[in-house]
Amino acid sequence: MTEQTDSGARGYRLAAIERLGREVRGLRLECVDAEPLRFRGGQFVSVTAPGGLTRSYSMAAAPRADGGVELQVRLQPGGAFSEWLSRQARPGDALWLEGPYGDCVWREDSGAEQALMLATGTGIAPLRAMLLQGLGAAGGRPVTLYWGGRTVDDLYLLEEMRAWERERPGFRFEPVLSEPGPGWDGRRGFVQQAAAEDFPCLRAAEVYACGAPAMVGAARQLLTRQRGLPEERFLADAFQPALSAASAPEAVALSVRVADGGERRLEVAAAGSLMQALAAAGLMRGVCGGQAACGTCLVRVEQDWLPRLPAMERTERRLLAALEVLEVNDGRSRLACQIALQPRLHGLSVVVPG
Repeated sequence: MTEQTDSGARGYRLAAIERLGREVRGLRLECVDAEPLRFRGGQFVSVTAPGGLTRSYSMAAAPRADGGVELQVRLQPGGAFSEWLSRQARPGDALWLEGPYGDCVWREDSGAEQALMLATGTGIAPLRAMLLQGLGAAGGRPVTLYWGGRTVDDLYLLEEMRAWERERPGFRFEPVLSEPGPGWDGRRGFVQQAAAEDFPCLRAAEVYACGAPAMVGAARQLLTRQRGLPEERFLADAFQPALSAASAPEAVALSVRVADGGERRLEVAAAGSLMQALAAAGLMRGVCGGQAACGTCLVRVEQDWLPRLPAMERTERRLLAALEVLEVNDGRSRLACQIALQPRLHGLSVVVPG
């Protein structure tokens, strides 16, 4: 079952905004509620800003005694939350946090002899939170962190990670660039390839992967099929940015029946996920932001459309099996966040249960 330790919303205050990189901002939040959120490093929360704008972000630091939370946000061109953060957000703004969600958390008792961590972009945030909790523990297993980007500007915590490597026994850091500029003497290519080169056998290891869905999918396939990593020891959360207002992809028609028997016909962009389209139309919340962690984007797909949908990954199968709200198990239930909208799904018919 996906871990969800405390899903009640809590009030927070934006205490500070820090420029971590050219496109990344660090947010420090202070709890103003009687009871702060309880979470583990690696989990994420749903953040609601003034005006009701909601996005999901991972905690970037271990839980603090005062209940404070740190987030790291990449600014997306045309993104609504990015625009708010860049132009309107000020210290003192009220925010609501709901969660935590996700089961890509540090496992003390996994039995693995070696831990590998793979990150791209702001996927470093949840891994940083795990490391702050797990590094230096007595008897801890060795950890190798691979962090990838296109250029060195993408590695906004580069010096911090290098300092950790010098100061923390058992920790190795490997930055990897796919488009390095002149003077780069580090690894080149992609993080999953670097890990596969360094570890020809991963039968006794575990892997934590956070970042772009393409990296997570490629890493899962490469390391489990070619390096012997047990499937149950590949833990991952893949993050999908909100759609940019500047993009104008092909349109897809959807037929959506809701709990009261009514029907909505939508025309949406053939981009992003079904969950994003239905949430934008006010038909669902999608609390966890697309991480197959909360079940609030559950839909039932008309029988004729099932063969045309992408196959379910392990995370989706596990959550669907655990959801107690399912009254029937006829194979028609899917998570809308796991259905990528493509032109071939034009005319897709689904039911949003109450």
